[in-house]
Amino acid sequence: MRLCGICDSPAPQSCGGCGNVRVCEDKICGQFLVAGRNLKAGDLILDEEVGLLGPPSGEPRPDNICLGCYFPAPSYTCSTCHAPICGPSCEKKSDHTQECKMVEKFKLCEQLDRDQLYGIITPIRFLSLQQSNKHLYKKCLELSTNLETRRLQPEFMKYTEKARLYAGLLHGWTTEEEMLKILTILDTNTFQVLAQGSAETLSGLYPRISKLNHSCIPNSRTVFRGDYSLQIIACVNIQKGSPIYISYTPPFYTTHSRRKILERGKQFLCDCVRCQDPQELGTMMSGLSCGSCKSDFLLRCLAGEDTVYACRNCGNQICENEFRKIDETLLSVQTNIYKENVEKMQEILFKYSDILHPNHALLAETKQHLAAAIGRVPGYRYEQLDLDTLRLKVDISTDLLDILSILEPGISKSRGITLLDLTEAKSRLLRRECSSENDLRIGFKQIEQMLEESNTILSYEDEGAIEGNVAKLARTQLETIRLFNKALNGSR
Repeated sequence: MRLCGICDSPAPQSCGGCGNVRVCEDKICGQFLVAGRNLKAGDLILDEEVGLLGPPSGEPRPDNICLGCYFPAPSYTCSTCHAPICGPSCEKKSDHTQECKMVEKFKLCEQLDRDQLYGIITPIRFLSLQQSNKHLYKKCLELSTNLETRRLQPEFMKYTEKARLYAGLLHGWTTEEEMLKILTILDTNTFQVLAQGSAETLSGLYPRISKLNHSCIPNSRTVFRGDYSLQIIACVNIQKGSPIYISYTPPFYTTHSRRKILERGKQFLCDCVRCQDPQELGTMMSGLSCGSCKSDFLLRCLAGEDTVYACRNCGNQICENEFRKIDETLLSVQTNIYKENVEKMQEILFKYSDILHPNHALLAETKQHLAAAIGRVPGYRYEQLDLDTLRLKVDISTDLLDILSILEPGISKSRGITLLDLTEAKSRLLRRECSSENDLRIGFKQIEQMLEESNTILSYEDEGAIEGNVAKLARTQLETIRLFNKALNGSR
């Protein structure tokens, strides 16, 4: 048997085709994937069809969506089971056929309200794999549940109550124990997937890709295809035997916020290189200004056996609980940013800039949404912008690129989108400010080079998928600027 490239233990599995990955296992991480060969940035590591797709469990729904195609279903219901679907075509040939017979058999539409009905659909589809695809059912059932850790958490009661309810409704088909295992597998391993056309949020289960470990500094990225398959692309060169990482959290969160999200949702405390470093690799994403000297920032450190946050300049300290309260207050502001209101986002930057590091998560995410809004929202479309607002977009987009080069190194999607947005602003600013024809040529040549990088990064996206719209935009904008530069240089 081959040995794992990480721990030299026997590696029970490897890719049967390309050899891109091997399965390693330890007591802390369980099974995880490592590179089976030297990988280059841009290499396709994994390509997996969705094993299970359905509505996320436990999320309230304001309106009915079709259980076949996930478009709105305001009034029509299935003639067999009475579940909401958009029309006759989705009764016979759609995802809904997976659960239709069971919804009718157990009279679920008569017993459950809307949110409860949508919540039970994906677990039913999981159970249905026993008949339709036993091999896939076995693979899914082997995925991590983190049950031992979950049992110690207050929220575990919600899982047991839901498992008891579902098992009672599906009496004779499943047990409370089996349903608890299915619910925790889904909660631990599913990815958020956008439904094609409607952009409804769904849960997708990918048994192989679920074995990828997390790092707050990922070395690969996810690409969702129009057919709901999922690809993993290397963002940087990855040496043979090195773990393959994706990130389960967005980049612009503080260490405390990321670790809390991961502990609650995935049942582990992240100990990656970013989480270990109080300065977060120099980005200072969690940096609070010292309230005493106001000339430096509070950093996590040990004072005896206690964790404190101390100023390097004056030694001022606050305890961990006080820091967490401040951090959670800032996270509340961050998660409630109104992304369409340019004035409100500018107010956040003004209000918090004196008490936070310029790269703090709240300011970084506000800049990200602000850069996306300027040039797009009413009142701030490109033709309405003054020079100061245009310069602001260029400046904050440049700031974001500097941060992303550390937090998401290589060909990350965030970098590609930020470059794409930046080139549009820079080109408009160049036209309005530049009077020299030679400077114009130089400036637009630089913009073309930035667009080439953006296009290269985003070309891995599927233009037929909702998330692939940016790939099409990058490609067409690159074609346009190449023609423009050719005409500009031909005018000499």
